[in-house]
Amino acid sequence: MEYSEPVTSATSTASGAALLDEHRDSPGLMLALLGHEAMRRLRDAHTTHGLTPRQFHILGLLHDHGPSAQTDLAAQTDTAASVLVTQLNPLETDGLVTRTRDPRDRRRHLVVLTEAGRQRLQAAAAAQQEVEDDLFRSLSDAQRSQLTQLLVLVRDDLTGGNEHCATPTSLDRKTS
Repeated sequence: MEYSEPVTSATSTASGAALLDEHRDSPGLMLALLGHEAMRRLRDAHTTHGLTPRQFHILGLLHDHGPSAQTDLAAQTDTAASVLVTQLNPLETDGLVTRTRDPRDRRRHLVVLTEAGRQRLQAAAAAQQEVEDDLFRSLSDAQRSQLTQLLVLVRDDLTGGNEHCATPTSLDRKTS
């Protein structure tokens, strides 16, 4: 077995800044690290109100678009139908949504946001807004707007203009 000398920090500092120091301010790394912290805080805001981030998204879709077929919700959230059911079951148990047969097509289930669901969603949305305000408290309104515009540009480039990038698969570049 051959022995090789370990690379020392003296080697890296003699030729310039250390690798981590050089990359500490890279936009990609900062976005990843800040995104992780932002997601942790947002998840806490949602779970304080008894919702997962995915359930918050489902309730938001129902709020914004009205009753929806389960299959349509699965497509909108880029979620397998079996996984969506595991998200809907506790929402239904808690009285936040109802599922009924579609009168136009008895094979389909319609998911409807209840008043309790609307109230829970609004409370979680207010908590989310508080988290966002805290995350960006050091930015002026103009800087916050500029950051949003820049993030939209990156999102649109990565998703081909899909503004609903709520899942990792929506960020996959299409090669065809």
